[in-house]
Amino acid sequence: MKTRPLLLVAFVLAGAACSDDDASSSGGSGPSGSGASSPTSGAGGAGSGGDSPSTTGAAPQTAGSGSGGEGAGTGETVTLVLDSFQVAPGEEVYKCQNFANPFGEDAHVTQFESHMTGGSHHLLLFYGGSGQDEPLEDCSGLEFAATPYSTQLPDDSVSFPPGVAAEIPASTGLRLQSHYLNVTAETITAQVEVTLHRAAPGTITDLAGVMFIVQPSISVGPNSTEVVSYDCNVPADMFVMKASSHMHKHGIRFTSTVAGAPLYETETWEEPEAALFDPPRALAGGAPLHFECTFQNDSNQTLTFGESADSNEMCILVASYYPAVAGQPTIGCQ
Repeated sequence: MKTRPLLLVAFVLAGAACSDDDASSSGGSGPSGSGASSPTSGAGGAGSGGDSPSTTGAAPQTAGSGSGGEGAGTGETVTLVLDSFQVAPGEEVYKCQNFANPFGEDAHVTQFESHMTGGSHHLLLFYGGSGQDEPLEDCSGLEFAATPYSTQLPDDSVSFPPGVAAEIPASTGLRLQSHYLNVTAETITAQVEVTLHRAAPGTITDLAGVMFIVQPSISVGPNSTEVVSYDCNVPADMFVMKASSHMHKHGIRFTSTVAGAPLYETETWEEPEAALFDPPRALAGGAPLHFECTFQNDSNQTLTFGESADSNEMCILVASYYPAVAGQPTIGCQ
């Protein structure tokens, strides 16, 4: 799967994902394999992050294998490590690196965890790339492909409930994108890695997916504060495990609701803590979904959608959920 410009994907995912019959759960019932009742808009509790990666090494590489971490079943553990790179004071960079499928066969991942040197803005793990191990390269912040995992935190993880995992097809490689904005007076030597914990064979009954919703229509006038919002409908019955936002440095507040009930909110753009739901929060297909970003523009230039965390803005809602449809790991809303 090739990476594509984010603005194009924003329209495709936000406007038309899950429009065919396969996008809804079987027979119109609630998601299976969880023991939960049909989705409602009630809130769930919060969970916690995972352990540190068990392996490191020079990239391009899939480093090490062994027993998985907590919540990772009994499969092997593999770490993807970016080639190290430097970010000068005041510099903003996007770096990407392609990796071959680290398992060499169809696999399911029950936990992702990541670690990044301070100064990072985000990382995105994409399905696709070239399908081969390749060196680090410069890339665009507007490229996007289906993704099983992303974060803005230096240390983060997501663990799926028993029986749930993200699918990594044998024919699919992985591409890791890293975004750094160095606001310090010192050069940053960036180290970025993502660990994948594989599920034991025969233990997975539901696929995990990501709902990734972008509001590309952003225009905030000079020296003004404005709210940019987006409204759509939850595309299918689902159980949400993790929800988070993505904004740039002018973002001062993000809020989201489903059927009027709060889903996720934050007042920070730089390292927003995700909401982790344990048990997973049930959402009903067709329920109205709303999110909005408040931007404070203290510059003399109009803010528009774009890749720079310094001079552009983004307003994005991201949620990990299950059950996903096979072959459709990333969706938008209706």
